Amino acid sequence: MTDTAIPDHVPPELVRDWTLEEAGRARDPGAAMDALREGPAITFAPRGRRGGPSWMVNNYEMIVEVLQNPELFSSDRYSGFSRLLGEDWPMIPLEVDPPIHRPFRTLMNKVFAPRVMNALEEGIAETVAEIVSEVRPKGRCEFQSTMGRPLPTNVFLRLLGLPLEDADMLLGWERGLMHGETMQIRIDAARNIKNYLLAAIADREAAPRDDIVSYVAAAEVEGRPVTGTEKLGICFVLYGAGLDTVAATLGLMFKYLAEHPERQEELRADPSLRTKAVEEIIRAHSSVTTGRILARDADFHGVAMKKGDFISLPLLWADRDPAAFADADTIDFKRIDVMRHIAFGSGPHACMGSHLARRELRIVLDQWLDTMPPFRIAAGDTPATYGGSVFGVDHLPLQW
Repeated sequence: MTDTAIPDHVPPELVRDWTLEEAGRARDPGAAMDALREGPAITFAPRGRRGGPSWMVNNYEMIVEVLQNPELFSSDRYSGFSRLLGEDWPMIPLEVDPPIHRPFRTLMNKVFAPRVMNALEEGIAETVAEIVSEVRPKGRCEFQSTMGRPLPTNVFLRLLGLPLEDADMLLGWERGLMHGETMQIRIDAARNIKNYLLAAIADREAAPRDDIVSYVAAAEVEGRPVTGTEKLGICFVLYGAGLDTVAATLGLMFKYLAEHPERQEELRADPSLRTKAVEEIIRAHSSVTTGRILARDADFHGVAMKKGDFISLPLLWADRDPAAFADADTIDFKRIDVMRHIAFGSGPHACMGSHLARRELRIVLDQWLDTMPPFRIAAGDTPATYGGSVFGVDHLPLQW
């Protein structure tokens, strides 16, 4: 049992000493999380979130309820990235609540309009084709460094209008921020990202271009100019979401297919299954663990929670809940109700980039299956996974 002090309002029988990071390092994070579902629907993990205390909710209906009730479960600065720098600004619109949230969400919806997505799609396809063409003759690759991380970084840079040659640098900072082994690594990464984004914003304020940073730099909400910290918060959330979660999902998807070659063959033989297959793999391997902060003392399904308590919501638990999906741990490419999954969230903060993410995943899947021979985990090597605020794959050795 942990030595961490348990708050007085937490019943001892609800305490479970485990972490999302530990679950993510299992060979099959989804199965590891399934095993942790046993017991009460709501538990308390003293080290559950980045080594700190958190309530944990393990079923679909309750997680959706939390996500759709921002009055009680606040998003205000829940990720805490600005606090790493001793500052206090939210990532927007991710870390602001209604009614502040709505005008910023409306502002950012234009970033992901169909016109913008259509313009990006050709570039995504070209990038994927170049990677596939380069790697196929080699007979093997480490998928994440070859495709999983470079592709979403390339898309992010094209979307925001930033130099493609900055990709490796930005990837390194993202890794430090999200997966740094020490607090100092995370702080240094956050500072580098902040300074980079502020410089890009200042550049566009002085010389606007036809790109998203320029759009943010000149934006107005409710008849007033967006402030400097608001511009930073908007760009910061685009950075984090654009790089980390798509890379994680690509890794999880291709890990599954490499470990199940018969499922590859299904999708090669019947391409009409691929759209639903993407959704089903996303469901069964939902990568994000979001969170909220109690806005006031409350009784939530019989559990007394206090204002300021953190509540973690592993979407992997929601989307593998056997009460919500029949044979939830089985991947069924013909699942009728697959679109009930909440891998992209639910409620006012549902992922605004979900359509772009889906396009990236489908383009990679199509080109890989249509161009590459059957692939498998490379002999003598083993995938490495991780967990936490995001579940993903660190190392994915493929061979064909």
